[in-house]
Amino acid sequence: MKHKKHLLGVMMIGTILAVTVLSGCESGKTKELEKTETVSQDNLVTLKEARKQAENFESEYKNLDFSETQIKIPDVQQVYEMEFPISTDSFDRQVEKFEENIRLYEGLDDRVDLKQHMTLMYWDVAQNDRLIIPILEATDEQKEQVQYLGYNDGTCSELVIFSTFMLELGDYSVPTALTGEEEDYSNRPYGYRGMNLGHSVQKYDLSKDDITGISYPLSDGELALTDAVQFVEQHMKEDYYFVGSEYLDYHVLQIDVRQLSDEIYYYEFDMGTSYEGLALNYDDATEVEKEGESDDVLKPEAFGTNHFVSMFQKDRLGFIWSCCQNFESVSVKETYEKILPLQDVCELLSKYVSADKVFHISSVELEYQTKFQYENEKKRQLGYVESVQCRPSYHFSIKNTQLSEFSRLYFDVDAITGEITTMGF
Repeated sequence: MKHKKHLLGVMMIGTILAVTVLSGCESGKTKELEKTETVSQDNLVTLKEARKQAENFESEYKNLDFSETQIKIPDVQQVYEMEFPISTDSFDRQVEKFEENIRLYEGLDDRVDLKQHMTLMYWDVAQNDRLIIPILEATDEQKEQVQYLGYNDGTCSELVIFSTFMLELGDYSVPTALTGEEEDYSNRPYGYRGMNLGHSVQKYDLSKDDITGISYPLSDGELALTDAVQFVEQHMKEDYYFVGSEYLDYHVLQIDVRQLSDEIYYYEFDMGTSYEGLALNYDDATEVEKEGESDDVLKPEAFGTNHFVSMFQKDRLGFIWSCCQNFESVSVKETYEKILPLQDVCELLSKYVSADKVFHISSVELEYQTKFQYENEKKRQLGYVESVQCRPSYHFSIKNTQLSEFSRLYFDVDAITGEITTMGF
C-alpha cells in the first residue's frame, strides 16, 4: 500500500521530465489538444465498438511498446462526468460518526464513554507546531481548527484526517499479541498500523490469478481467500463512516499473504472502487507539474488513491486504511455513450511523449480519472478537499519507467476530449 505519498520533489524534477519524458508540451502539464485539429468528435465510437476495436488493437508507434500490455475496457454502455462532494457535516456530527465507528468495531453500547480516549490535533500558527489536545479539554476555537481526530483506548485506535477524510481504524491488541511486541502503543495519538508484519509468502493479483480453493490458517482458524475477499468487499462498503459509500462498489485487487509464525498467517488486501462498473483511479500517484505552470491555484488536481485492509481473524477487519471515500451524494453532469477509440488515443499519446524514448506500457484501462477540487487557496494549501471530480479516461501504466525520479508513471487520456495528464510516484 502506498498511503498517499506527498511528492515534495515533484516540482523540482519537472524540468528533467520535460526533457526525458515529454515533447511538444511542458512537463507533466495537463494539455488539452486542439479539438478542431487533433481530436475530432466525429471519431467517437460506442463503448461496444471501442471494446471491439481494442480486442484487435495493433501498435504502430515506435515510442510506445504494447508487447506485454493488458487492455481493459469494461462492459458498460455509458460513462459519466460526475462530482462527489466531500461531507460538510458539523464538527459535532463528524465526532458522532467517529464514535459510531468505534462502537460498531468494538461492540460497545452508548453507555461507554469514548471521549476520555479521544484527542484532536491542529496546527497552532503562533507556536508553529501541531498540538495534540484531549477532546474534553478543547476549546470551541480549537474545535473549529481541528485537522485530526484520534482515539486510542489501549486496544483499538482510530484516526481521521478531516482534509481528505483519510481514516485508519484497527484493533492492535491482536497483531501485537501474535508478534510478541511489548511496546506500549496506548499513548500514541496516531494509533497503530497493522500492516507489513511478518514476511510475505505469496501474492495474488486477482486480475489474473485464480484463488479458488486456497486458504491459510489465521489466528482463529482457516479462512479461504474467496471467503475473505467477499467479506472484505461487503464490509468495506457497508460498515463504517469515512470508509464506504453506497454509491461505490469495492473490489479487492491484490492479496498479500504474510506469515507471522510457523502456523499463523494474515491477509493484506489492496482495494479499489468502481461506479456502475467503471473503476475510479486506484493508482496512488500525484499529478506531475512544474512549478509556475498554472496560474490557477484552484485548478482541480489529479490524484489517485487506493484502500487497504488487514485480516488477522476470520469475520473481522483487523486494520483499515481509506482515503477520500466520504461520499454521501453524487452529481452526474454529463452522460456519454461514445468515446474515443484506443487507436486515436494512442496516436495522441505518441505525439505527446518524447519521440526518442520507448515507453513500455504494462496496462491500459478505461476508468474514471479522479481530481481533487478545492474551495479556496487557503484550504488548498492545507489540503482540504471540497469535492472529487471524475471523468472517463484511458489510464496508461508504465511500471518500468527507467527514470530515477519515479518508480511508476501514468498517462491519463480523456476519453472524450483527448486531454492528457501525467502522474507519477
